[in-house]
Amino acid sequence: MPENDANTSDKKKTIPEKSTILIVDDEQVARYTVEVLLSKEGYNLVFAENGEEALKKAEELVPDLMLLDVMMPGMDGFEVCQHLRANKRLGELPIVMITALDDRDSKLRGIKAGADDFMSKPFDRAELRARVRTITRLNRYRRLIETEEQLAYLANYDTLTDLPNRSLLMERMRQALDRASRTHQNVAILVLGLDNFQIVNDTLGHEEGDQMLCEVAQRLTQTVSTMGATVARLSGDEFVVMFDTDNLVKDVSKVVQSLLEKISLQMKIDNQEMVITASIGISTYPTDGSEVSLLLKNADTAMSRAKGAGKNTYQFFTAKMNEAALERLILENQLRKVLINNELRLYYQPQIELKSGHLIGMEALVRWQHPELGLISPIKFVPVAEEIGLIIDIGKWVLQTACQQNQEWQRAGFPPIRVSVNVSSRQFQPRNLLETIKEILINSELNPIYLELELTESLLIEEEGDNENNILALLTELRSMGVQIAIDDFGTGYSSLSYLKRFPVTTLKIDRSFVQDICTDENDAAITTAIIAMAHSLRLSIVAEGVETSEQVAFLRDKQCEIIQGYYFSRPLPVKEMTQILEKVTKQPIYLMKNQTEKFSSL
Repeated sequence: MPENDANTSDKKKTIPEKSTILIVDDEQVARYTVEVLLSKEGYNLVFAENGEEALKKAEELVPDLMLLDVMMPGMDGFEVCQHLRANKRLGELPIVMITALDDRDSKLRGIKAGADDFMSKPFDRAELRARVRTITRLNRYRRLIETEEQLAYLANYDTLTDLPNRSLLMERMRQALDRASRTHQNVAILVLGLDNFQIVNDTLGHEEGDQMLCEVAQRLTQTVSTMGATVARLSGDEFVVMFDTDNLVKDVSKVVQSLLEKISLQMKIDNQEMVITASIGISTYPTDGSEVSLLLKNADTAMSRAKGAGKNTYQFFTAKMNEAALERLILENQLRKVLINNELRLYYQPQIELKSGHLIGMEALVRWQHPELGLISPIKFVPVAEEIGLIIDIGKWVLQTACQQNQEWQRAGFPPIRVSVNVSSRQFQPRNLLETIKEILINSELNPIYLELELTESLLIEEEGDNENNILALLTELRSMGVQIAIDDFGTGYSSLSYLKRFPVTTLKIDRSFVQDICTDENDAAITTAIIAMAHSLRLSIVAEGVETSEQVAFLRDKQCEIIQGYYFSRPLPVKEMTQILEKVTKQPIYLMKNQTEKFSSL
């Protein structure tokens, strides 16, 4: 790989053994006097006769002290001082102004110009030596500290991009691996190499290549700025991005896609529009190794594979991780087309009233009918849809389809029942959601009393201030229309009684994780009993999810749970099968007998 290095003209030279003093005075006698007084002190004395010469020699020598006469023809001492303070390299140079003037205004003018001290002519020998000795010692100490800091910087940072270099990267990697071993996290190491960068150097030159490397470094840093990642320059056109993660495939895939997209954006180098791409190799701790050098080597190997696979892409070092990342990438890309390709399906799971044994509602559950992979569960694709911002469109489709289908069943003569639809927190933009629901109800002609929205408990609890008021206003208006409001998976979050009192909730749904073991686990039984009792005290309906056995049915009936949903009666059904159930229910209402074992779906 070609090595591009920063311009090093600003690097400080090694501090000489003798302090250098630049004496600026237009009078030869004055210069000679200072020389005589300081000659035995061991300084390197340099002289200038005017302001222009003083600035030139100060730039060349960077002295430890300047003794600057105020009154000189042409450029006086005040102007010289102002020029020095505006110079990046000489802004900290100690300046003692020498003047025969003893008026206060001249000294104030000198201080404003940037002078550090004043001395008057004729010189007092002891005072001159003492002041020069003190100032030069302090300045040499300051320069020594700066030099040590610069050496430390050069040892740990890349002088072109200001990113950590290989040395500092290795140290940070060791720290990250130690931390990950204690917290049981993963560490992702991404080695990134620019594609065809040699062509840039060969055709445009190394200076333009350096500009491109600096631009890439900035883009990398900006892309991962919020996640605490380390970005380093490994060598030439190779960079490294390292970060901790709890969700390896998801986080790495997301970061890598962002990096590739950001790097490939057009950039302007010397007024030329250019595009560069990158190939990324990924290794992970602890899967691909526990040593820093091995992880870097493995990531570099994976980067070479990415270049061989066509460039502008990425590869995991581990084949299994590659398969998982590829599956997610394919899922994400194809998910963007589900609405256009009409691949979403709604399934309906019946809800049974325990007291009467009647079917009184159903929950609409979305599925993805993939042309190659078959039916995909929402557990797999809904989180991805939320991450890429597609959940709002999918949620609208679900609402619209569920309302239209429910109305179609009613038009076909089936008894009207309620349909429940889950609303993601990403959909919950009060003003937009209200307008969407109103529009859907108008278009479908469904009576609002036959629509129930299922919200997560955290959605209500995490909202504060004005946003909470907006949600309260939204839910209040929906309730005034007749729409039912349910809290889904109740008991798995905060279970805040105050929020139940504040918001116009009509139903609580007990999470299946409690129902599953209510007959064998005393804690789950106690929690479920308490939730039912609390709901009754607040005059809320209760739906128990995940009911699978007659023992669970008996327990819930005994605790006066109103509604039951689960595989004991039916799995979620496609429209055709749900229609068949409605036909049978219309002819023969369902009664849940104490010892009933027959599945609802067998009717």
